[in-house]
Amino acid sequence: MRDSRDSFIGGAFAGYNYRLTPHVVIGAEGSFDIGAADALRSGAAVIDPNHSFDLSARAGYLVTPETLLYVRGGYENMRARISDGTATGHDTFDGWSVGGGVERAILQNVTARIEYRYSDLGNNDHDFDRHHALVGVAYHF
Repeated sequence: MRDSRDSFIGGAFAGYNYRLTPHVVIGAEGSFDIGAADALRSGAAVIDPNHSFDLSARAGYLVTPETLLYVRGGYENMRARISDGTATGHDTFDGWSVGGGVERAILQNVTARIEYRYSDLGNNDHDFDRHHALVGVAYHF
């Protein structure tokens, strides 16, 4: 049986962008997230994520000088509490993520973004994947 749940996560991200051409941007990014009310059932087990981090590459196209459409992909790691009815412990889930979004300049050094991300973190006999709708604000140094 697979469970599905809406939840809230919060976190921070940092990265580096490099403009390859006047319209093409590539970069690398890392983030750290903490979840709330996001426990779900995977078979007979309950998986309750504590925190996660990811490292990803990003490539985008500036459709206007202020608007970047981008795709991303990379490694993701999650630490979670696992309960199977008889025992409780913690486990680490490694996997991958892909996604894409739009980032728009709102001030001289500030951008806002909306992103979709899919993560596959299934391991150790647990089927665990996530679909994220993310919003963020970034300051560019």
